[in-house]
Amino acid sequence: MYVKEVFSIWRLLKGIWVGVLAVTSYAAFVFYLYQYQNWHFLVFPISIIAIVGTALSLLLGFRTNSAYDRWWEARRLWGAIVNDSRTLVRQSIAFIKTDPVEKKKIIDNIAHLQIAWCYALCNTLRQEPVLIDANLHLEPEELEFVSKHQNIPNAIILLLEQRITAAYDKGYITPILFQSLDSTLARLTDSMGGCERIKNTIFPTQYSFYVHLTIFIFTLILPMGLIDSIGRIAIPITFVISFLFFYVEGISYVMQTPFEGNHNDIPMRSLSRTIEINLLQTIEADLIPDKILPKDGYVM
Repeated sequence: MYVKEVFSIWRLLKGIWVGVLAVTSYAAFVFYLYQYQNWHFLVFPISIIAIVGTALSLLLGFRTNSAYDRWWEARRLWGAIVNDSRTLVRQSIAFIKTDPVEKKKIIDNIAHLQIAWCYALCNTLRQEPVLIDANLHLEPEELEFVSKHQNIPNAIILLLEQRITAAYDKGYITPILFQSLDSTLARLTDSMGGCERIKNTIFPTQYSFYVHLTIFIFTLILPMGLIDSIGRIAIPITFVISFLFFYVEGISYVMQTPFEGNHNDIPMRSLSRTIEINLLQTIEADLIPDKILPKDGYVM
């Protein structure tokens, strides 16, 4: 997620400038054939271009909205993770009733497991080594347990459930309060499932291909419909119009994958660090890490 919008714009421009320049060069070639080689048969009815342009605008609008919906849902899921992480530790502090030493031991373990879960989920979604940073908050036996599982975030949720159930079995938590804690874990599991659904469900490739094909056809006939009425001005006009369509299509392409580590990615590692700081401060830990600061113009 970019802090400085200029970096976001520049990185996106780098991905589309080749296509825009190619279209502009093509428009210049069409003008040359029309003006100097008398290829007047290249003139294309402007009404057909208007129809194709309108259809393309509708397709791009739908694609952009669909991509933004995926991005926004991902951001909402991680917003819920931040809130539920804080709620889990706050409920543990309020609901667990036992001697102070035992209570602190249980709550500290729950907080560290939750922090490990956030980092593990982030790494899983980005297809990075899952236990980076997460292993710092796991005991050796816990680390050995989760390493045996294919879905490590789910294994950590299982450990959290076991810790809370053990406290309930010992009478530290009443049945009603235990149900509240279990509901919080259920919401965290739902958020994890939602992230996995977005990650594993690709944007329909047939639709993406159709949009690319429509843009290609439109940019081919656009200069043919303009040269007869505005002459060489058709070249910069083609540049501007094609740039707009390529840019909008590029935005939708980037936003449809919110967990890939690109410049419009959900800042999961930064959010995980925020959760870590909040939870460690809540349990009054001695060592509190620093926030993740912007790097190269954006937050990872």
